[in-house]
Amino acid sequence: MLSMMKIFFFFFFSYFMMIYNKKIMFYYNIYFLMSLIFLFKFMFKDFIWLSVSFLWKFDFYSFYLILLSMWILGLMLMVIQLNKEVLVKLMVFMMMGLILIMSFSLSNLMMFYLVFELSLIPTFIMIVYWGYNFERLSASFYLLMYTMFISLPLLMYIMKLYKVNQTLEVDLLKMSNNYINLSLLDYLILFMAFLIKMPIFLFHLWLPKAHVEAPVYGSMVLAAILLKLGSYGLLRFMEIFYFLSMKYSCVFMSVGIVGGVYISLVCLVQIDMKSLVAYSSIVHMNMMLCCMYTMVKLSFISSYILMISHGLCSSGLFYMVNLYYERSQSRLMFFNKGMLSIYPSLSLWWMGFCAMNFSFPLSLNFISEIFLISVIVSWDLMLMTYLMVICFFNSAYSLYLYSYVQHGMLYVESKNLILVYFSDYMILILHFVPLIMLLFNLVMVY
Repeated sequence: MLSMMKIFFFFFFSYFMMIYNKKIMFYYNIYFLMSLIFLFKFMFKDFIWLSVSFLWKFDFYSFYLILLSMWILGLMLMVIQLNKEVLVKLMVFMMMGLILIMSFSLSNLMMFYLVFELSLIPTFIMIVYWGYNFERLSASFYLLMYTMFISLPLLMYIMKLYKVNQTLEVDLLKMSNNYINLSLLDYLILFMAFLIKMPIFLFHLWLPKAHVEAPVYGSMVLAAILLKLGSYGLLRFMEIFYFLSMKYSCVFMSVGIVGGVYISLVCLVQIDMKSLVAYSSIVHMNMMLCCMYTMVKLSFISSYILMISHGLCSSGLFYMVNLYYERSQSRLMFFNKGMLSIYPSLSLWWMGFCAMNFSFPLSLNFISEIFLISVIVSWDLMLMTYLMVICFFNSAYSLYLYSYVQHGMLYVESKNLILVYFSDYMILILHFVPLIMLLFNLVMVY
């Protein structure tokens, strides 16, 4: 109980300090400090299950996602610049942090639903008010319509669950709802809100639009944490409706595998760097969906590792794209060719994050993908062909992004030769180091 109270008092203290202290450095340092305290408090325990009250608890599934939320929010605060809107941005980021930590700590379905929907408000504000282009309005409405439209039937169904079971506690619902029989339509009503948030193939169009129009800190939090909110909700609901998920698993496996192949091909024809990274996130999320619907223990472990590794890797890639955008004033690959000759120090970081993106060995992504492939192949050996195609194209578009940007004839006219500052390198290091350190922790555990 004291651990959760520390986190909430930290947020209240941060809100109070906004009146007196508007220095950004104070806030991101305290975020990193809190995340490290949270990590070292529970890192060496064999079992985590803390129940603060009837609404609040967290376990292993919540632990690293809360940690990732605090870490990414600290990195977002490092990105923003000192200007007249800095206090408003601080308030939005603090509200986002509080919403995310609440959503990963709630055990009541109704409260989880309300906080899940509440997370749209800070994202909407980031895209509409601090986005780049005129299309940001259509992108924000895509985000709202896709995620809100299907969530209203879910609210009605949660009320029906309460009427039948007289409780909305996740742990009690696990015991009572595993043997009920629902049609595919009812199952989709329950799960589609989380599947769209992931996003699943066929309902993914809002994600590239939102990423392209969002500012860099909006893209970082959207890729790193908000997509994982859908995965986390899906994981919790699959625990409640375990046998139903096994019954309808072939439907979602089919959609996920076909979507992974199709979106991988879409990635190869992108000319916008940010759009390519956004579509690659959809490929990873569809692969994770296939892995989860095999319904074995290793599938949940590998999906959970992929959530953490993809969150750090995709956030780092979006920040790398923004570094070049600030210097060339364009995200198109044509105008960012030959960057190796101007910024050779950034080339190493590009190679590192692109290698992480296609699960190069000695990365946390590699561990998750090995588990993921073994689980999916054990479910059906015929899927090996599709997995080979997806892995090949995953490597192809990651190397295509790296080689096209770094090599070729330099486009000189529009280059503003701005230096790469020490703070930029620090943000990249703080994205990269946790991937390696968490890998070492995983090796020590096993």
